[in-house]
Amino acid sequence: MRSPLIRRIPRELLGEWKKYFALFGIMVITIGFVCGLFVANNSMETAGKESFEKYNIADGYFNLRDEATDKLIDAIEDEGITTYKQYYKQVSERIPNKKNAEKSDIRVFVNREQVNKICLMKGEFPKAKDEIAIDRMHAENVGVKIGDYIRVDGNNMKITGLVAFSDYSALYEDNSEIMFNAITFDVAVVTQEGFDSIKGATVYQYAFTYNDKPKDTEDKKLKSDDIVERLYKLAATGGDEDNPDFEHLNEVTGYLPEYLNEAIHFSLDDIGKDKIMGEVLLIILIAVIAFIFAIAVSNTIVNEASVIGTLRASGYTKGELLRHYVTVPIIVTLLAALIGNVLGYSYFKNVVVNMYYNSYSLPTYETLWNSDAFIKTTVYPVLLVIVINFVVISGKLQYSPLQFLRRDLSKSKRKKAIRLPRWSFLNRFRLRILMQNVTGYFTLFIGIWFVMISLSFAVGLPATLKNYQNNAIDYMIADHQYILKKSVDADGNKITTDEKSAEEYSSRILLTIDGVHVDEEVTAYGYTNNSKYFNLPYKADKYEVWVSEPFADKFSLQEGQKITLKEHYTSDTYDFTIKGIYNQPGIVAIFMPNDKFNEIFDYDDDHFTGFMSEKKLDDLDENNILTEVTVDDILKMVRQLDHSMGGYMDYFSYACMAIAVLLILLLTKIIIEKNTVSISMLKVLGYTSGEINSVFIRLTTIMVVIFAAITANLSTFVISEFWKIIMYEMNGWFKFYSGPKDYLKMVIMVIVSYLIVVLLDMRRIKRIPMTDALKSVE
Repeated sequence: MRSPLIRRIPRELLGEWKKYFALFGIMVITIGFVCGLFVANNSMETAGKESFEKYNIADGYFNLRDEATDKLIDAIEDEGITTYKQYYKQVSERIPNKKNAEKSDIRVFVNREQVNKICLMKGEFPKAKDEIAIDRMHAENVGVKIGDYIRVDGNNMKITGLVAFSDYSALYEDNSEIMFNAITFDVAVVTQEGFDSIKGATVYQYAFTYNDKPKDTEDKKLKSDDIVERLYKLAATGGDEDNPDFEHLNEVTGYLPEYLNEAIHFSLDDIGKDKIMGEVLLIILIAVIAFIFAIAVSNTIVNEASVIGTLRASGYTKGELLRHYVTVPIIVTLLAALIGNVLGYSYFKNVVVNMYYNSYSLPTYETLWNSDAFIKTTVYPVLLVIVINFVVISGKLQYSPLQFLRRDLSKSKRKKAIRLPRWSFLNRFRLRILMQNVTGYFTLFIGIWFVMISLSFAVGLPATLKNYQNNAIDYMIADHQYILKKSVDADGNKITTDEKSAEEYSSRILLTIDGVHVDEEVTAYGYTNNSKYFNLPYKADKYEVWVSEPFADKFSLQEGQKITLKEHYTSDTYDFTIKGIYNQPGIVAIFMPNDKFNEIFDYDDDHFTGFMSEKKLDDLDENNILTEVTVDDILKMVRQLDHSMGGYMDYFSYACMAIAVLLILLLTKIIIEKNTVSISMLKVLGYTSGEINSVFIRLTTIMVVIFAAITANLSTFVISEFWKIIMYEMNGWFKFYSGPKDYLKMVIMVIVSYLIVVLLDMRRIKRIPMTDALKSVE
């Protein structure tokens, strides 16, 4: 015979269809998005890892000041590597007929056929001298397409294809930069004739592969350390340490092993971290929803206490009733998981893929079935709902049949009611309602906190970028910072300038060897006596330095502490003592007098690296300038982050508001349903709907405002700590910023969401009949 309890399940679903539909909707969206995230991540991560073999990504590269002789190449390859020419020219890129387009730099290569091969996304590779294939993401960012023309170093070149470089999946112009830049930096491929027609200086870059492949990252590091030291010495002697070739002495101007190359690894690492973040968000939200289910069912048990007492007295066991009341949450969760998975593989997967393609220059991929995604977005939510509901509901079913029949479901042994303050009746009634619904309001607090954490990121990220942008000028030591190729010109004369604001300085890149981020690039600055740009004393002992405030914050450094930094291209290390913390935001750096700088790094007494200046130095020969750093270089990171994520933050904020509306609606509905008899009794006693609303709506309003204010601060703290974890993995350091206006905006967004709920709650209270109080057996 079919159990009567089974017949109740469809009736319960239909009777509370609005509540279950809201829970179902939240879970479908959450599970669908996370499933799409897992599927897209797995598919693109697999494609990225396979690209190492498919496109034969090299084990690293090095740059030389001059083109290497055959003798030098032979000597380098005797160290167990094979080298490949990978010359490029970095010149200006302009978009014709787009006056407002930002100035861009383009790094032009000849097509690679052996290592670091290029994925053709659309169109075809260039065949003529005036044809070019550019990075697909950069093309989208600047609004050009196949068939358009761009000006490369003044030459008109036709775009024939859109490509993804296997060694530039994230467009880092320099590996030390905080963020990649696909807006004002581009990579491209041309024919050899096209390359020769470009007038810019050639950078002599050589990719290399190990003859004996490293086993793991640790082995890669050991091999890299050995190779870079040998490279440095071989280049400095022209390929023969015993008999230096003085006519062909060279210099290593850049070296980067594959395992440290952010342009290769940043996108894959970010994809992997997104998957972890998505899993955590899924578990948190499903846990919140599971508690809502449990509270809703507990409320149903209280309302149906006499029915449950009758069933228990008729022979139904606690186990049968427990399984019955858990069935509805399981059915809703299972249906949501299945539909969410379908949407995850279809709609949401494409949403996530488009987000990644909007940020990274990734190659083509193939959608892969992901069993892990199915387990985590179907099995995990169902198990979580089962466990939480079993624990909570089983506690509610521990009473005897007689207690259920008497509706005596309180575990408190208190014989007398708690004495309340001598307030007005309605205020005491509000306090009583609050005390009776502590669990419901606590769950409301958790739900608002979850929404507020999401809002903190959605509101705080644009605020952080805006704050960084507004203060970018303070991050510059000088308005113009020039780095020279050498401190003397071609005739051997010291390079000078007539600009009165110009001042010589020295700089050198060192690396950390420990701390929160190994191999963090640290700029060592040497400043002149009475410097206008470095407000520091010139008197210091050898190896005494000042550290920048971001360096101290990131690595928890203090005055008097010792730090060890190493050379970029050799194993030489330097032990410094921190003399003080210098308030120079925006850079990870150390500072010392220039005479100590030259002494420590074995330079001549009159050595310097370049000029700091308030104005542009027009009297410097461009052939002597290696690079110029301006405020635009500082803002590149902000523009890229704003482009990659800024546009999604508004949509994310609206999504958070929608979730807030649904969560608050569900929880307030449960609170009102739990107090149906009390509301009905107030109506019997003659209280108007407005007065009753002032009891329940005003109480909940006060709690929502308090919760929003508290969680705004708590969530910002959580996101700030999360932001630190992100920054620990990257070069550079700047703090997460959320100002008073941002706090207010988050609180207002939650309150606006609640006001939408209030309209529905007032309607719900108005529809409660007075007969409910008369039907009560209490």
